[in-house]
Amino acid sequence: MLTHLHALAAVFARNLRIARRRPELLVQTMAVPVVVLALASVIFGANDAWPIAVVDEAETAHSRQFVETVTETRGPTGSYFRIVETEADAAAELLHAGRLQLVVTVPADFSETGAVEIATYNINSDAMKNVRLRVTTTANAFDGATNAHQVAAIIDRVKPVDVPRTAFMGGSAVILALLLGAAMIAANLYAVDSEHRTEKEIALTPLGSYVAGLGAAAAGFVLAAVAAIPTALVALAFGTRVGVQELLLAAAIVLPATAAAAGVGVVVAAYLRTHRMIQPALIMAALGSYFASGGFISVSALPPLARAINTWWPPSYVFEWSNPLLHSFADRPGLAEVAAVVGAAVVAMALAALAAQRAGHRTVNHGQ
Repeated sequence: MLTHLHALAAVFARNLRIARRRPELLVQTMAVPVVVLALASVIFGANDAWPIAVVDEAETAHSRQFVETVTETRGPTGSYFRIVETEADAAAELLHAGRLQLVVTVPADFSETGAVEIATYNINSDAMKNVRLRVTTTANAFDGATNAHQVAAIIDRVKPVDVPRTAFMGGSAVILALLLGAAMIAANLYAVDSEHRTEKEIALTPLGSYVAGLGAAAAGFVLAAVAAIPTALVALAFGTRVGVQELLLAAAIVLPATAAAAGVGVVVAAYLRTHRMIQPALIMAALGSYFASGGFISVSALPPLARAINTWWPPSYVFEWSNPLLHSFADRPGLAEVAAVVGAAVVAMALAALAAQRAGHRTVNHGQ
């Protein structure tokens, strides 16, 4: 037993030296989650006001009050609109070019009719839901200010316990960085032997090739924490805040899942063998897991087909079990959940050892 541990420690130390000499094995692992988080936060989590044009053809006190209401209408994340143009011809040109979300025209008879004209660039039905929301909110705010007897609905849309979308995506991105980091680093380190033709030497050692698989998985597990540092810094910049207690609770799920991911990385590398095949496969799986399996948005909010797929896709359970712990939606991880991820880690490591051993036998039989 002691001999096996010494061999595993030696392979682990060797893999750490390889990673230090070849930083490119870690670069993609660091870059992918950072890019995913930055793009998702900017595109989907931004709270910038919409650039619009407001053309006041009435130029009365009543119409100016409406224009002021458009400027002051706000939502939970900030102002709804930013008026960038007031001339009709210039507004029409900007709208046609797609530089404006919409053009609001206050007609000359606004005081009599109370009607305004709206022209939009995007006519996509799904995107128009947000247009109707913002315009309707503005109209209701104006009516409420000018008609004291109007019935108004006051909706509480913000609570102190709410988690901003960017903070949720940031926590998920760190989890993604750990899972992808463990899988890809372990796979890259294991693939070094197949690409440099050293598998046969390992296979002919007294202990066999399984030590190489476990050593690569162990190195991937440890180095995943290093690879996740850039993503964690970006997540902090985008507003993700997690307490020490929440971090420790989530670690009960994430750490065993990271070990399982490292084992899966070795299994993938044992069969795909080269970096140019391993890396695209793992990156695509990671991106799909983030956006469609609970990283970007909770699985319960996904379409039925996505929810059906996620019932058998393991990363979705990692996101669904760890995110509530990170953001204090849950007090503690369930015993069954911890047992499931620990069991998955044990199985993944066993499969990694088995895949490496079989790959070693295949190499010897082929006379590499």
